[in-house]
Order: sequence, then structure tokens, then C-alpha cells
Amino acid sequence: MSNVQELQGVLDEEARGAAVPGAVVGVTYRGEESVFATGVSSVDTGLPVDPGTLFMIGSTSKTFAAAAVLALVEDGALDLDKPVVEYLPDLRLADPEARGKVTLRHLLTHSAGFLGDVDLATGWGDDALSLAVDRFGELPQNFAPGEVFSYCNAGFQLAGRVVEVVAGEAFEDVVRVRLLEPLGMTESYYLPWEVLTRRHAVGHVVRDGAPAVEHTVGLTRSSSASGGLWSTAGDQLKWARFFLTGEAEGKPPISDATRDLLRAPQRGAALPFEEVGLSWLRTRHGDARLVRHGGNVSNLQLSEFVTLPEEDFAVTVLTNSVGGGVLGPRVVDWCLENLVGLPPIASAAPVRLPDFADYLGRFETGDLGFEVTDRDGALWGQMVVNVEDIPSPPAFEVVFVGEDVLAKAADPRKPAARFLRDERGRVTSIEFGGRTAKRGATVTG
Repeated sequence: MSNVQELQGVLDEEARGAAVPGAVVGVTYRGEESVFATGVSSVDTGLPVDPGTLFMIGSTSKTFAAAAVLALVEDGALDLDKPVVEYLPDLRLADPEARGKVTLRHLLTHSAGFLGDVDLATGWGDDALSLAVDRFGELPQNFAPGEVFSYCNAGFQLAGRVVEVVAGEAFEDVVRVRLLEPLGMTESYYLPWEVLTRRHAVGHVVRDGAPAVEHTVGLTRSSSASGGLWSTAGDQLKWARFFLTGEAEGKPPISDATRDLLRAPQRGAALPFEEVGLSWLRTRHGDARLVRHGGNVSNLQLSEFVTLPEEDFAVTVLTNSVGGGVLGPRVVDWCLENLVGLPPIASAAPVRLPDFADYLGRFETGDLGFEVTDRDGALWGQMVVNVEDIPSPPAFEVVFVGEDVLAKAADPRKPAARFLRDERGRVTSIEFGGRTAKRGATVTG
């Protein structure tokens, strides 16, 4: 197996290849921790990234929201299986029947069924989350509660609102007092005014073939519970060590049984995930079972957070551009294969191309969609961001690696999307990026 110090060269090379201005990687393996940094926090300032640089961790923030919910469950203040409306009597949802059935367990397993990818900008005041939830009556109920897994940022916003109502203080304060402080996570923050006075990375887009600073944070305070935490690699490793071993600087914020419950599979998930716990996502690397998360803040800052509990291993990758979507998985795979010693994942054999006509079209889920097109006899896919001023990631060629299952042609090792059919055999939706998106208008190319 490789020496962990070789990871510095891997990080430098992969960051250059993916056009990522700056990145940090933290690894813990059998009690030994290492942190590596590369590049700059901003191409405008040229300030080098160091191990203490703050990055936005995006949706890994959901694991903190779920832990806050479970801390209140341990207090006896919340019940995962009671309807949320019992805690929020004024809650409005578009579907009255769903309103009476949605539970915290639905929210924490992405199965509440209402539209999940939406941008509800309500400012940065202490009432931001309350104002956002007041608008949840605008969200279409795409599926009945519990019917399908479809990644749902809005569900975690609603869970965060339950936390602050029951606890009687702002969501961010609950997480800080109940989780961050007991774990000694003193370099993790939610609010921009906490971040701006500290060394931090800014998000980048690609313009004219080169990374350029994008002068926005990428989300607002209403998204704190679903994706708003800034953190360092060192603090992320403290979060990893707590879930791997129960290690904490103070009194552990939740019990061992609750830690196990958060990670235990609750239901099947949508590709590229296999199962979901209470916020934690589960995938495989060959036969090894990974418990993980990761995040994407408006394609500006992308991250990975992967644990392999039976090997006492975790890796976190923090990046400041859309290229992190390439860099992160490559670093994770290198660590799993070269540090832990897992065998590389074998590429799936492409199968015979079916009739493209069944699959072409636009599949929608709120502010995100997935578009499938025919380009001169090759099938291409693209995640489409339906938000002004937020760029969509590049399209990519896809190949079939199973019945109705797609992988990127450039990396057929891992299924990326799966088409779903109705009882008459018609393609009606697609799983991609953990979402279950319904078909829209046909796209011809």
C-alpha cells in the first residue's frame, strides 16, 4: 500500500487536471490523521490554501441537522414518527393529506415527497428559516410521503425549523451548543460575518477556459440546515472521528446507539446512492460498504465526506470550483485503493444500445433537471440548473451498463442514472444525483 504522504502529489496533480484553484484533503486511518492543501483560496488574491482554510461543506451539513434532531429525540422533545404538523401547527403544504402524514423520519430520509430543489431566498435574519417554511405551501407534492427517495433539500430546511421551534433558539445556535462545542469543532461556522474575518475559500466558475471568482456565496441562511456550514478539514476529521469511534473533547453530544441509528439503513435510495440512513448516504466500493455524504454549493464549492467504519477510515475533500466534482471522487478512490487497500472497481461492460427514443427528454425536479439528448448517434446527459446566474455543469456522453441504467462514458465503473417505467412500460422518470425527476418535454438534440 502507498504511504499517505504520496497523497500530496496526487492532490496537486488532480487539482491541476480538474482546474480546481484550491483544495484541502483530510484523512484519518486507524487513528492517524493527515491534512494536505493545494492551490489558492481565490485566483484574484492568490492567497494559498492551508489546512486551516474554511470551505463550504454543502450538503454534509445535513448530517449535523439530523444529529441535532436526534439529540432532541434523546431529550424526549421530538419523535421521529409523529407528523411534523404536531410540532408546527401552522405548517402549510400543497397537499392536505401529505401535510397530516409527513414525519421527521420522512424528512431525514428524503422521502417526504414534496419538491426538494428550490431557492427560497429570505435574507440573513434570525427569521430566515421561518420565512422560508412559511412558503412551503408553494411546493408541489410530487410523490406521496414515503413513496420514493428523492433528494430533498427543502425537507432538511423543514427539519431545521422543527429543531429551532422545539429548542426555542436559532437552528445554528442549537448545532453549535449541542454538537460543535462538545466535539471541539471550533472552526465551523454558518454565518458569513463569522467566516469573513477568518481565512476562507471563495467559489469559482470557469470563464474563457479559466477559473474566475464568482462574487456570491451560493445560498442564503434558510439553507443552513440543508447545506450552509463552513468548516476546515481538521474540524471535518473531528466529525469523522466521532462517528467512527465516539471520540469527543467534551461529553459526547449523542449516545452510541443514536450514532449507530443515524448511519443504519432506513430505506433504498436513488442512484448514485444505494441506501439512506437518517441523513447519511450509503454506497459501495466493490464489496466495501461506505457511509458518506458530500456537498455542492451552486457548483461553486464541492466536497466529499466518506467513511469506511470497519476499517476506521475517513476522508474529506474540500474544493472551491465545479472541478471538485471530478477531483473529489478521484482522491476518495485513490485513498480507498492505495491506503486502505481495496481493489479497484471494475468497469461495467456496456450493453447493446436500446432505442434512444424511449429516453430522450427533460426530466424536472424544481431548480434542477436532467436532460437526455441524441448527439449524432451518441446519448448525452446533463444536469441542468434552473436558477439564474448559476451555471449548469457540462454535458457528458453516457453509455448503458444495465437495463435502463446509465454510466458516464468516461467512467463506466459507477452507474450514474436509472430510468424508471410505469406499469405500461413507459419511461416516466429518472434517478440522477439522488433525485427522482419526472419526465418533461421531449428534446430532439
